[in-house]
Amino acid sequence: MKSILVLEDDENLRELLVDVLDSLEYKVEGASAPEVAIHLAHEIVFDAVISDVRMAGPVDGLGALEELKRQRPSLRCIVMTGYADELAPLRALQISVDDYLYKPFDVKDVLAALERVKKSTQQNAWYRKLLGRIMGQPDPAHVLSELQQVRESCLRDFFVAVRSNFLYAETALDAWDRLEELELGYLQAMRTPTALTAASARTAADRYEAWKTRLSQRASKQELIMPGQRSVEKVERSLFKRFLERIKQGEIDAAELGMAVSLRRMPEDRRAQDPEYQELWQRMWS
Repeated sequence: MKSILVLEDDENLRELLVDVLDSLEYKVEGASAPEVAIHLAHEIVFDAVISDVRMAGPVDGLGALEELKRQRPSLRCIVMTGYADELAPLRALQISVDDYLYKPFDVKDVLAALERVKKSTQQNAWYRKLLGRIMGQPDPAHVLSELQQVRESCLRDFFVAVRSNFLYAETALDAWDRLEELELGYLQAMRTPTALTAASARTAADRYEAWKTRLSQRASKQELIMPGQRSVEKVERSLFKRFLERIKQGEIDAAELGMAVSLRRMPEDRRAQDPEYQELWQRMWS
């Protein structure tokens, strides 16, 4: 990822980000308004956009991102805002942005978000292989490809919903409980990928898509969902709250969420035998 567009109407912040990114040898352009960003995107192929939300005029930063993503769906997007806008996080989910930052922030926070986004494609591939190693299937069947993509988009949506403070902790817990159920099905498929049919993979992908829709609906209504009684298999509330805080602090990224369920349920003695497993578990659940 080399080419970056910074869409920010605050000249000082825009120039600061452009200068810092330029010093790190990114090819970077700054835009002061959405129409300028859209025009630049017609002239230059950007790998990522860092955009403010609120801007004067009929189109705001998220509106610009929506248009840019329409032109180039693979475009990676980081949103930054100084306002707790009720609708902005929902729109960000619908656009499928990659991260969400609240001002004031340090430039290093933007660089850390950019680094997470930059690594996410490689990380997803790496975590797929790591999961395959756990399940004894180092090379998952090709039929899993579409299911994996939908699953990873759900993990990213959960990450952004948490980072944007758009979910009550209890609502997030209920969403995670339901996501864990889907993840257990996915892990079972990983154990025997050669037995997975196209039809069953499509059914599983549809269930993930339904989860995404439900998450957006709950977020848009700011619903407070109280999960029922906790069983021993489900994550403890106090542990989950620490997990959420680590996501908010940027200590856990979207790609790493793909290992959360398998690591939490892995026997301690097995986890301790592998430094990679142990390090990830400690960052997520210790």
